[in-house]
Amino acid sequence: MAALVAGCNTAGGLGALNLGGGQSQAEKGVDAKLGAKIVQGRCPRVQLREGTAYLRKYARGGEDDPEKILFQAAIADTTRQCSITGDQMTINVVVAGRAAAGPAGKSGSITMPIRVAVVENGTNRVVYSELTQFETALPQGNPTTQFLFNKPDVNIPIVDSRSVKVFVGFDEGPPKSS
Repeated sequence: MAALVAGCNTAGGLGALNLGGGQSQAEKGVDAKLGAKIVQGRCPRVQLREGTAYLRKYARGGEDDPEKILFQAAIADTTRQCSITGDQMTINVVVAGRAAAGPAGKSGSITMPIRVAVVENGTNRVVYSELTQFETALPQGNPTTQFLFNKPDVNIPIVDSRSVKVFVGFDEGPPKSS
């Protein structure tokens, strides 16, 4: 996790900029010592929208009954890493969190709906949005776990990269009508 957090800082200084001439490893976006991509330009930070950091799943028909909770999950931290290729910025979005079985839950596989969205500042125009059904397992005996969600392929046009916000969170979609 420390390596991912360290990777979200702008690195490479002037060597990361393509200022013409022969293309060194740095100009190709690769750190010569590490052989890894260099973070280039401004990397939009990841934010949580109100109400999207927590997820609570209930047994069928048990909504809002604390005894019917199958599992709960919470996002604890987020980070990102950006790289530029041509006219595209690729953002690697990473989310760390915890999940635990509730009174009606048990160990085993659980699925959490996690959405990554990129929205233009001011206009709220959606530049990118994808919902992933992320699966993790609650271990036998002590059904509590940490999870790490990674969405490495969030691609946006570089012209949009300076004026966007990246949001991540749980998204169960619109509430069902009764």
